[in-house]
Amino acid sequence: MKMIKNLILGAGLFFLLNSCSSDDLKYESHTVKKLDFQLNGVAWNLNVGISTRPLFVYKENGEYAANYSSLYPFSLDDGKYKMVASDFPEQMIPSPTNLNDLIVPQPALANQAVNLSDAMPYASPFEEPLTLNIITRTGILRLKTLDITADRSYTTIKTTVLVKRSGYKVVDGTYIKEDMFVTRSKATASGGINYTDDFVLFQTGEEANNVRVKIECLNQNMEVVKTKELQGTFAIEGNMVTSVDFLINE
Repeated sequence: MKMIKNLILGAGLFFLLNSCSSDDLKYESHTVKKLDFQLNGVAWNLNVGISTRPLFVYKENGEYAANYSSLYPFSLDDGKYKMVASDFPEQMIPSPTNLNDLIVPQPALANQAVNLSDAMPYASPFEEPLTLNIITRTGILRLKTLDITADRSYTTIKTTVLVKRSGYKVVDGTYIKEDMFVTRSKATASGGINYTDDFVLFQTGEEANNVRVKIECLNQNMEVVKTKELQGTFAIEGNMVTSVDFLINE
């Protein structure tokens, strides 16, 4: 009888210890509900009913964790994370990748703004409010001719912009320094009069990164009949427009 009691007590102690050990291995979770979203310093949030998920969550080592809407609270396991937000999530982060490897390239057609917050650290129990300010990392280079006399020798204006930054590294908010040509062609039925075009480019930050512009005028056979390089370089500021007016025919 004494042996049976000992066996029962031993089994009970085993299951108790095993249960405690299993509980120790479990991760507790906490609800994340104190996130404040801004767009260039102004309060921002999705309209109710929109399915876009602007928040990306990464583990401390950069591993992708989840993608959430900004409308509802959610739970995360205990730990340290980094949060990134964008109002254009599908364009900025089209597929999950490690945060340390995430680079948003300069759009080759210069037709897409790059809007991303800094990668903000956030740790459980997520009790302190966290502000995610989505910042426009690009500006607009607006080119416009001032000609009043048409030149019918050409039907297309090809513009090439030399930029010094080819990508934006999200993990630390730095830019990839690399020469890159952004090229776009636009038909003109007016011989160059009233030509205007907007190029969305990474902000330059310092004079060494300013952009240069080359204009080529092409005839119907796509042959170059005239070339013009605009004098000087041009600074691009985030969320701002740099206007450049020039003559192409005179």
